Amino acid sequence: MNLTIDPNPGTAALALYDGARGAVAAAASVVRDPQVISTICRDAPGLAGRLVAQLPETGAGLLHGITLGTVLAAGWQKSRVLRAAAVRSHEKGLRGKTEPVQLAAHSITSEHRPYVEVYADERKVLTITFSVDLTFTIGLLDAEIRDGRLVTLRLGGGFEVTVSWGMEGFKIGEKQVPIHVPAVAFPLGAGIPLARPPA
Repeated sequence: MNLTIDPNPGTAALALYDGARGAVAAAASVVRDPQVISTICRDAPGLAGRLVAQLPETGAGLLHGITLGTVLAAGWQKSRVLRAAAVRSHEKGLRGKTEPVQLAAHSITSEHRPYVEVYADERKVLTITFSVDLTFTIGLLDAEIRDGRLVTLRLGGGFEVTVSWGMEGFKIGEKQVPIHVPAVAFPLGAGIPLARPPA
């Protein structure tokens, strides 16, 4: 898929902290808490010092790896309205033609549970799970569908994302951030696939 949705900020880390360094610092402040590190290392207390040193950067890398454009595309692929238009676009007489579709204000939620496996002497001793929860609130959306794909978008209302980040049940950070995208219609390259042509 040739996907070119490029919101600003572009990743969950940038939405929360304006950069990966801020994410590392936030994770480090939580990991240094004695209650947090003792809970995480309950099965391997001897690793606490090394985890305090290494876990924040690893966790920030996981957060930075969640791209908001990909999450949005996955959410729009589940839209019943967009999918219905995509199915219609394969009908005889409509192939190759562009159909405009309007979505009212809506939201897209996405939950991510990346994890880190910790090994000592080639034996896995810990699995540390992070949580990244995203909720996009999107105003009016004008879309164009062609040949089963979402090919153009124009956002006509407010657009923001709430990001919540945690580790093993401990909250690291949460923030609501406006998303900036062009006010004009923008093409999505080859488009986001919504419905395959009938067999």
